[in-house]
Amino acid sequence: MKKLTMIEAAGIIGGNKETCVSSYEAVVVGGTASCKEVITCTDKHGNSTTSMKDASPSACVSANKLGL
Repeated sequence: MKKLTMIEAAGIIGGNKETCVSSYEAVVVGGTASCKEVITCTDKHGNSTTSMKDASPSACVSANKLGL
């Protein structure tokens, strides 16, 4: 019998194994532009959630220069 780590067991037994991707986007809210980090997470069932948090304006400028 193979021993499993807690992360491997959670993925099998119904834990919350998620894959998350983040990106930086310039967002206009109420006529005011700001830079946000957009985080999209997908669980093992394919359900995705998106959240945003404030980021420095330089993060959006750098992402735009790189073509992201």
